Parts: sequence; structure tokens; C-alpha cells
Amino acid sequence: MNIILNSKFFGALTVEGLGRKVAELGYDGIDVNVREGHPVNPCNAVHTLPAAARLWADMGIAFPLATAPVDMVDPASPEAARLYEACARAGVPRLKLGFWRFSKGDRYWDAVSRARDALEGFARLSEQWGVQTCYQVHSGPNLGSNCAGLMHLIHGFDARLVGAYPDTGHMALDGEDWDMGFAMLEGRLSIIGAKDARHAPRPPGETPRYTPKFVKLGDGSIDWDRCIGALRRVGFDGPISVHTEYDFDESIIRQVGYADSTPPNLDEWAMEDAAFLRRTLDRAEAPAGLD
Repeated sequence: MNIILNSKFFGALTVEGLGRKVAELGYDGIDVNVREGHPVNPCNAVHTLPAAARLWADMGIAFPLATAPVDMVDPASPEAARLYEACARAGVPRLKLGFWRFSKGDRYWDAVSRARDALEGFARLSEQWGVQTCYQVHSGPNLGSNCAGLMHLIHGFDARLVGAYPDTGHMALDGEDWDMGFAMLEGRLSIIGAKDARHAPRPPGETPRYTPKFVKLGDGSIDWDRCIGALRRVGFDGPISVHTEYDFDESIIRQVGYADSTPPNLDEWAMEDAAFLRRTLDRAEAPAGLD
């Protein structure tokens, strides 16, 4: 499994600087956010993404995923067509979509039906350009807030065209046993988002008494040996994208994008996350009976 760095909080770096940062922090590759304010953005992606991919390849940096803006959910938009073309030209095998939101008063299955109609359009783009569409688990009022919800969206689609992107932190918050959740997605697992989460106490007098919070890997409620073991049992050996979301509470977690927030100790903790995952993966690969 390659450990890759999600570039959400590194948008101020140049393309070359981003590659150097990935290597410096101990990652195998990059999950590049194609968003406004980043060196690769929706306006320049067709030209900039292939050039970035060549540069990162020369630096020994893997590039298995590009992440679209959080509001890219319309396959008929010019932006969608440009991003699929850009990924194809760059040789990037996966593109992660934005999120379909659930609003109070929505009829759930009608919302799912609308999202699946849109997914059909994205699947056609995937077939046209040879770039797999990926949809990420995201807790809160988002369709696909856990693996069961994700299957409501992607069940029946060709797994070569539409892949599952479970996220450990969001799964921890919105619930599912690791083995059961990953088993639901067997044959569709494309990439994993790595976050850790716990419920932290709020100041006295506030309710509820505890609030969800994202933390460094290993500092939350996730049993990482069980989690990685569950992935191994369904045969997953793809990339793991570390999202470097630290010390974020519910007011931010339930949003998507986190555009105005930067985590503390970003470089230090991102490096520690990569090292933590490597140790966990090494334990999972060690023969039984060995340390």
C-alpha cells in the first residue's frame, strides 16, 4: 500500500515545492487537490496537471489520485470534462468527486436517485477518458456518510468506472465495524482516506458534553491494527491518502472542504502520520508469531 499525502493544506506551494514536501515528510506519493488557490486548479488543469505528473514522476513521487472541488457533482459541467481530460493526459488513474449533500426535508431515496443519475454521467466520463470516478465517505449530512450509505450510491455500477473511497475517520464518527464496512465494498475498494477521530470533552456547561474531533493517527478511537487487518482480509493493496486534519472539532468536521482552517503542527504531525502508518502496515505484513 502506498502512503500518499492529500495536498489540501499545502496549496501555497509550487508544483515542485509540493513534490519536495511529499518526499521530505516521508510519503510515497501525492493526492493533489485541484482547487482554486492551488498550483493545479480547475482553470489550468488540462495543461498544468500533465506537466506536474511528469515532474513528480522524475522525483520518484507516485500520483494515483486527483481530488476535485467539493462542489463538482454535475457531470455535464465544463469543469468536469476538463478534469477528466486533464487526468487522462497526466496518466492519473482516479478522480475523486465532490459531495452530494442531504438537506432537512429531503426525501432520502429521491436524493439518492438524483445522485445516481449524476453518477451515470460521471461513469460515462470515466469510460471515455479511462479515469476511474471515486466517491469518498464523509460523515454528517452527506450522501454516502458511511460504507452502507456509499453502497446506496455506487451499487450496480461497473467497479472499473466507479470506485469506493472509504474514510477511516468519518467511518469512526458515523459508525460501522471495519470488517463489515470494508466487506460491503469488496471488489470496489479503490483508495482509503486515513484520519483518526475521538470524542473530546466540551467546556463545562455546554451540551452535548462531548464533541467529535479529528486528531493525529493513533491518538483517536481507531484500532489501527484491526482496521488495516480488515483491509488485508478483503485483499486491498491500493493507496492510502493521509488528510492531515488535526484538532478539528464538529463545527469543521461536518463541513466539506475546510477552506478557512489550517491544522496546527502540520509538517511535524504529517510526518508522524506517515511513520505511524508504515509501522502499522509492517505489523500487518509480519509473519504470525514475529514482532
